[in-house]
Amino acid sequence: MYNKPFKKLPELLFRLYAWQLKKSYPNYQPIFNKGKLIAGGDRSCFDRWEFIKKEIIRYKAKSFLDLGSAEGYYVFQAAKECHCVSLGVDADIRRLAMANHQLILEKINSAGFMFGVIDEEFLEKIPNFDAVIFMSVMHHIMSSKGEEYSRNILKRIRSKISKFLIFEMGQSDESKNKWAVKLPDMGADPHQWIVDFLISCGFSNVIEIGESDSYQKDRKRAIFKAEP
Repeated sequence: MYNKPFKKLPELLFRLYAWQLKKSYPNYQPIFNKGKLIAGGDRSCFDRWEFIKKEIIRYKAKSFLDLGSAEGYYVFQAAKECHCVSLGVDADIRRLAMANHQLILEKINSAGFMFGVIDEEFLEKIPNFDAVIFMSVMHHIMSSKGEEYSRNILKRIRSKISKFLIFEMGQSDESKNKWAVKLPDMGADPHQWIVDFLISCGFSNVIEIGESDSYQKDRKRAIFKAEP
């Protein structure tokens, strides 16, 4: 009684809606339909997932939170491959709608999504998770709200992590992006600047676990694992 399928007409209309939604904006992440990839998004998502998956397995994480989950790729993978209870949070209703579309039609167990603006008030209310990923978001916050506000956000996030954080952010040397000039000058070694920033937020054992291309493909961003 809890797994009743759509009737044919509602399912057809739902799929048509999702197809139009997919074409209406640039997709950040891979999108699946009936188990098959129908939109590639950014190729580096697959590589990033392998880094994330290794840490989930290493720490035996059972719960997973993606802050800034976009179309939900990492949330789905954590639920499907690692059997985590997985939650994604995003404030872009287009991407959130696409994530929920996949969740429903792909029938992915133990995954879900929430509309939320990632600020101090929101972070105060959420429960703890074993694993938290916070990728490609902080540079937007820092460029608009400043370094100290961003540090406070990460401190709040740290208080909600039971085992580990996966972190990645844009860098001040990504000159093709307008937000880059609004970031603090990260100097000749942006990766080390980010390590120092994470440590200043109270994280320990900050380790670079991989690299991926920036959004404009003009720089290599570091992917870090850190413990609270």
